[in-house]
Amino acid sequence: MFFKAPVDCPCCKSLLVLSETGVDLLCPNYNGCEDQIVYRISYYCQRHLTNIVGLSEKTIRKLIQEKQVVDIADLYSLNYEKIANWDGFGQKSIDNLKKSINQSLESLVDYKFLAGLGIDGIGPEVAKLILKQMYAN
Repeated sequence: MFFKAPVDCPCCKSLLVLSETGVDLLCPNYNGCEDQIVYRISYYCQRHLTNIVGLSEKTIRKLIQEKQVVDIADLYSLNYEKIANWDGFGQKSIDNLKKSINQSLESLVDYKFLAGLGIDGIGPEVAKLILKQMYAN
């Protein structure tokens, strides 16, 4: 029995490519593949990094589809008036999201921000080492 590997990205239909290791199939559409953008933003929002509460994958996907978010930086300039018109988003949800995003910005720690960018191989501990070395020079 053989496994037939996929050829196209299931999200954006881009032709998949082999990773540098030759083991993994990757979608090369970094900035245009909705699933990749959702994953990066979801990762950034995790409790152990920036702790942005209220941004589910469903909400992030809606933000992308409504052209409110393209990357992580866009989280800090959301148009809350537009979001208020969405089904299921009352004023309390908007206020909680705004508060959570503002708190994440106020309490942002440098190594958590660096780790939150989702750079391969750079988690919180490696980010600490990088920043320690950078500040030492």
